[in-house]
Amino acid sequence: MKTKIALIFGIIVATGIGAMFLFLGNDDRSGSVEDSTGLIVGENAIYVAEQPPSNIVSVAIVRLQKPGFVVVHENVDEVPGKVLGVSNLISSGETKNSLSIVLSRSTLDRETIYAMLYFDNEDGIFDITKDKPVIDSVANEPMMAIVAISKDATEPGAINP
Repeated sequence: MKTKIALIFGIIVATGIGAMFLFLGNDDRSGSVEDSTGLIVGENAIYVAEQPPSNIVSVAIVRLQKPGFVVVHENVDEVPGKVLGVSNLISSGETKNSLSIVLSRSTLDRETIYAMLYFDNEDGIFDITKDKPVIDSVANEPMMAIVAISKDATEPGAINP
């Protein structure tokens, strides 16, 4: 009986330790920073909530290691296509709750669009041929938010610190 209890206790301890490593990881956050919401993000990040149909896209959080832009693209066969709108030049660092991008057309219910980060080529003006997409160092792909458009979406609210 004592062996059975010891075995069960050992399994519980091992499971707890395994869960701790799984959820806490090795705490290697090189190249990452904690934003004011407590979310660990990289030096470059973007978050855009689901949006109602409109000619404006509200961006909740942008983090850039150097100045750049948020560029909204149409969805063409599940990849970014034509540019619908571009933000003003965004300074390096974190920008929250104050970024609205006017689009060239209104979005449609059940449409998907892309909000992609681009670095400025230091002239302060967006030019898709000169300004390069921010590349996610983990996925090695352009850093973007896939934005769902839904008539049931609520107006994007503020992200609290």
